[in-house]
Amino acid sequence: MGQPLRRLVILLVGLILLSAVTYAQGQQELTVRPWWVGFELGDGQIKLTSDRLGGTRNPAFALGFVGGHGLGNRARLGLEVNGWLLQSFNTSNPAVGESVSSVLGIIDAFPIRKTPIFLRAGAGLALYQNNRPGGSNGSGGSWTAGAGYEISLTKNFGLAPVVDYAAGSLGDVRNVIPAQTGRRYSVVEFKAAIIWHFGKPK
Repeated sequence: MGQPLRRLVILLVGLILLSAVTYAQGQQELTVRPWWVGFELGDGQIKLTSDRLGGTRNPAFALGFVGGHGLGNRARLGLEVNGWLLQSFNTSNPAVGESVSSVLGIIDAFPIRKTPIFLRAGAGLALYQNNRPGGSNGSGGSWTAGAGYEISLTKNFGLAPVVDYAAGSLGDVRNVIPAQTGRRYSVVEFKAAIIWHFGKPK
């Protein structure tokens, strides 16, 4: 993802956040539908570290899918599949490509009645793939925490700017010299999510 496109994504997310603030007064309590799915797109600032190496935050294209079942109008449970691309993969060149992804169980809580602000928390598994020369794959535990504001577009569709922080372990690599232990990642991301609610209204 090039810098101009990355800046455009950040600008769009900022505009969505601004529109959410100005739109808040006109929101009404929505009809609650039991199921929901979402597509998330945005920009992440990711840092990879280990016991031997520090790291700096680097921009990474962020893409995710989320969905689950609502618990009334105050919370919803779901599954989130998220990923950050550090270097594009190429089927004709197996020596390029690097990414971090996660599969998390999440809960969104709506603390303020009639206001679609939600707080998100989740935990699960992180996966690391590195096809670069000398790179090694890995996996470990992962968690996330964040917040969003869902703007109703229609009875079934909503648009939500989301800001969150995620971190986790990527495992050790001991078959190289020097060994890489305590590999970790952390990422701050800004995303826009399109959410579809479906099922018989409650």
